[in-house]
Amino acid sequence: MKSVKSLAFVLLLITLAIAVGISGCVDSSNNITNNTTNNTTNNTTNNTTNTTPGSGSVTVSRPGEFNGTVTQVIYAENRQFVTQNASISVGDTLHVWNRETNVPYNHLYHSEEGAFEDIRVNAKYEIYFTFNEPGVYHIDLYNPDTGTFYMSSGDVLTVTVT
Repeated sequence: MKSVKSLAFVLLLITLAIAVGISGCVDSSNNITNNTTNNTTNNTTNNTTNTTPGSGSVTVSRPGEFNGTVTQVIYAENRQFVTQNASISVGDTLHVWNRETNVPYNHLYHSEEGAFEDIRVNAKYEIYFTFNEPGVYHIDLYNPDTGTFYMSSGDVLTVTVT
């Protein structure tokens, strides 16, 4: 009888966890809502607009999927980005190439802004990032096996899109 009570308690906890996890995902009309932050700041001195990019504002393509024009090539080697800053225009594509010579040095690219899903790129492989919205993007370079930075000064690539 004690095991039945324990099982019932565990099922109740799981049900509550699921209910809390999905609450707030639909509005009063049962439409799925997507709460993203898009902060815009206007500077009247020089009329520039800084935008925090939203989810899906970057298209990620593997080599066989990409057939456009590359604006700039960014190399990642020795577990860091060789270039830490890039300035491009909306619609431009960065070609990021993992030039690690040791096979175990795979990379996990992560968007701090949530502009794209985390993507794993093996050593000696490449990936393409097409930026569809203006803003400042930060692409973090993680160790995919531990989920942590490689602990070097070049772990973050900052991309400014105008």
